[in-house]
Amino acid sequence: MAFGNLKFDTLTTSGQIHGSEVSIDADYINHGSTKHWVLLGSSGTSVTDSFNNTSVADNGTGDYTLTRTNNMANATFCVNVTSGSHGTSYNVATDTATQTTAVFDIRGANATEGATADIPNTNGLVLGDLA
Repeated sequence: MAFGNLKFDTLTTSGQIHGSEVSIDADYINHGSTKHWVLLGSSGTSVTDSFNNTSVADNGTGDYTLTRTNNMANATFCVNVTSGSHGTSYNVATDTATQTTAVFDIRGANATEGATADIPNTNGLVLGDLA
């Protein structure tokens, strides 16, 4: 059931973590929150959990394209990618040349061998403005 719109310029809360009242401008909530994130499972291609994610395309070993449900306003958003596996040394990166309002790529490689690799527990998140 919908109750209508909630409109505000500043959100004020009692500050349960630090014990004092805290205020934050609505722009920080809108612009500073994660817009798209994905946690890829042990194979590197299955989605364990996600937000605003439509699909993951496997472009070959260690190369995945993640597609958003809701597009970004432009292709100059920030991407952060990591791997949760520490048993082997991996390099994980994003290819900003293939970044569009709808997708971003995650690329993985075994740091010791230099070869591309399907990295377990890889995740990526996007910060920026939604369209």
